[in-house]
Amino acid sequence: MMAMNNLLRTNATKLWTRHSSLVPILSSHVPSPSYHNNAQPATTTLRSMATGTRGARGHGWLKKYRAGLGGRHLQGRWHFRDVDELNAVNDEVFAMNESLNKDDNIPTEAYLDLSVAGDAPRRVVIELASAALPKTTENFRLLCEEKGEEVKYESTLAYRIEKTVGMCFGDVVTNDGTGGRCHPKSGTSHSPFSFEDEGFLVSHTGPGIVSMMSPGAHRNDSRFLITTADSAQLDGRFVGFGRVKEGMDVINDIATGVFTKRGRPTVEIKVVGCGVL
Repeated sequence: MMAMNNLLRTNATKLWTRHSSLVPILSSHVPSPSYHNNAQPATTTLRSMATGTRGARGHGWLKKYRAGLGGRHLQGRWHFRDVDELNAVNDEVFAMNESLNKDDNIPTEAYLDLSVAGDAPRRVVIELASAALPKTTENFRLLCEEKGEEVKYESTLAYRIEKTVGMCFGDVVTNDGTGGRCHPKSGTSHSPFSFEDEGFLVSHTGPGIVSMMSPGAHRNDSRFLITTADSAQLDGRFVGFGRVKEGMDVINDIATGVFTKRGRPTVEIKVVGCGVL
């Protein structure tokens, strides 16, 4: 028993001696250089993530909030845009119609006659940016003018209403927003049902902007919307090509007076007539 105790005491002494000899070596050890040239100590990195100038989420919103610029929902690329300047640009885009050759007889206005639940139709007149966006406006005009068996806007329904964004029209295939196709003259052999984005010249700065509703980039078909409010989130995504010239009260009455279930109108809103002026 005594021999066992002596052996344990000897082993413990050896371990303590080895540990004591390693302490000065570990304390004087210099970390190897990082693979990243701009690497910082972990404590500095954690501190900058918590209180740095870029904010806790990495977008600077916390610093702006402390400066009195509002919370995250009031910040971003849409919040500080100059609506008056964008409206002036929109006016210049539509003013380009004056440069059209009158001999070409290119229409610059179209109309939609809307009927709610079978009531008497009310007319909405739309001014088109025919000079700035000839292909997009031509597709819209052809679908308004078509009266035969081809795809057309006549007898189609408004399939969705977002009261703070706009009303959706133009599904000439299924009438529920899941389908759509451009006029045959607007398509190509490679893309017979849609056409490319012509340009994001018109900004969605307020009610009455008429814009294509494309499911993706360069996939414009027949679906379009009429805005009921400033919709900055649509800029650069949907191609605006017109604005309501007369009948905005019709759009507002439908948007505010028709009950919807998850955006779907509970009554039939039909385009009973359409064409160009």
